[in-house]
Amino acid sequence: MLSRAQEARVLEVLGDCPSGTLRTYCLDCLAAAVKIPPAHAADLVAFVQASRAKGDCEARYGGFCDANGHDTDDLLVWRPDSPVQGVR
Repeated sequence: MLSRAQEARVLEVLGDCPSGTLRTYCLDCLAAAVKIPPAHAADLVAFVQASRAKGDCEARYGGFCDANGHDTDDLLVWRPDSPVQGVR
């Protein structure tokens, strides 16, 4: 399980882009940016899934990872300009 500080850093990193633009991250680049060790990769996935359900971030498979400038078929995540409040 990620710590609350790690969870906050994930959302901070995802939201750290100019308004009106999206910055996508593959999970590997997101983990590196937030300094989550590989042993906790599954915890990052679980947090991203929960955040998606709450509307705090969005995701899709495949595309361009803006964080490291590479194409991927893996999951890409980003934080929308105005997160939608999900059902809790």
